[in-house]
Formats: sequence, structure tokens, C-alpha cells
Amino acid sequence: MSQKIAQTQNLLRELARYYKEVDLAEVDRVLAAEKSNFKFGSQLVGNLMNYEGRIATFYWMILTKIFNKLHPEFHFTKRGSKSYSWNMNASDEVNALLNYGYAILESEIRKDINAIGLDPTIGFLHELTISKTPLVYDIQELVRWLVDMSVLQILEEKKLRKSDFIVTENYHMRLKEATAKILIEKISLNFNRAANYKAKMHTYENILLDNVQQLANFIIGKRNDLQAIPLMKIPRTDLLELQQKILTMSPAERKRLGINKSTLWYEKKHLAEGKKIKVYRKVMSQLS
Repeated sequence: MSQKIAQTQNLLRELARYYKEVDLAEVDRVLAAEKSNFKFGSQLVGNLMNYEGRIATFYWMILTKIFNKLHPEFHFTKRGSKSYSWNMNASDEVNALLNYGYAILESEIRKDINAIGLDPTIGFLHELTISKTPLVYDIQELVRWLVDMSVLQILEEKKLRKSDFIVTENYHMRLKEATAKILIEKISLNFNRAANYKAKMHTYENILLDNVQQLANFIIGKRNDLQAIPLMKIPRTDLLELQQKILTMSPAERKRLGINKSTLWYEKKHLAEGKKIKVYRKVMSQLS
């Protein structure tokens, strides 16, 4: 659980580099307050779940602002569905993407659990219920952010429209086949990104499998801790400071820096439309 809280804080810090909707001072204040209010005791699991729930509420409040900035027409208001069946009953386009993404992640975790030989029906934090697989949900919490980032990247590309989704007769939202393919490819791409793990570069797919193996070793007493899953770092060139520099650049400054007039015009146009900009190395060197 502490790993998930740390990942949430790190992810919000990463997003703050590109979105003014993320107030780092507020992030630090809220997380510090929740940590100080946490109580150890006989109800430790319940307290942990409540603690995580409050952090998640704050996290989704910030993501909601970003999602609506990128695609206000999707009317994302909260992480939720129109019934207790999450995967099939999304209330809007963003939730439909998230549900489908989490189903992909769940499938990947089930595969790893089966490969290592753990029992998915025995969990640590999630409720032990017949026909449920709480261990899958426990492990899923550590890498949900990978799906969140994938959905965010797709929304940033501004390629999806309301016509890319299906509304059922019960007003539930579904992904069209082509939309699902876009999401599958994005998640697969991120699963195959490499990160520094155990002093070497490993893909997230292998890191996740290794974490499940570590959990198995922890259970049988072969180790007493778990290696944290590193946060994904995606190189981008649209930092807030750079965005502001481009938006406020005068014709005289553009000439002084030697930046092409049409290049600056297109960058300003993309920023005005809420699109992610791509600054090439030559222009970046001129702006630096």
C-alpha cells in the first residue's frame, strides 16, 4: 500500500510538469495530512483501505480536471459506472477506456500469478470472497497507473471522438473495435517500455512478473521485502515553462532566436487547441 501511495505522489509530480491543473503544494499538503492522520492498531487493514481510498479520491479529482481539459465533450465526472459491474457498464467514454484497460491489466496479472503458482483467491487487503480473485486486485493496485497513463496519452493525441464509442440500449458505453485496438496497442507499448529496476533496464512486463515472484518468495520466507516498481518516465517536450514561453513569444524574440514563423504559428495553434506539442531538437536548442 505504501508503494501505491508513493507512486501516486510521484505520478502527480510528473503530471505537474505538463499540466497546471496539478498544484504540487496542494499535493504535498494533502498527502502529508493523510499520512499524519493514519492510525496503526487492531483495525490496520481497514485503516489502510480507508487511507488509500482518500488518496484515490484526491488523485481522481486531479485526473478529472485533466481529462475534461483534454476532452470536455466526454463529460467525465468521476471514476464510476452505472451499476456494480464495472467492466461492462461505463457511464462515459473515459470510464469505458479505463475499464477496458484495467481488464487488460487484470488478465496480465492473472497470467503472472498462474505462472508463479500463487492462489489468486487468497489476497492481503481486498476481501476474501468465493468466486473472486482478491490477490489479482491487490497486485493490480501497484500498476493501475500504467493504464491511467495510457488512457491519458490517447486523450492527449486528440484522435478519439464520441463516434468511436457505442452506446447500448441501457445507455452504457462500449469501445468500438478500432478504439479497443488503439488502447490495446498503447498499453502494450507501455508494458514494453524499459525502466531502471534492480540496477538494470527491464520492461514493465518483466518487472511485474518479477514482483509477483518476489511476493511468492516473501510468503515462503525467502525474503522480507519487495522491490518497488519504478514509475514510468516518458520523455516529452511540452513542459509548462516551455508552453508559456511559446505562447508569449513576440515576433521580435522569434526573429532573435531564429525560429521559423510558421513553426511558431503551428506550435501556438496546437497549444490553443489543447494538443500536445512536439518541439524538435533544433527549436528546443533555440528556446533553451
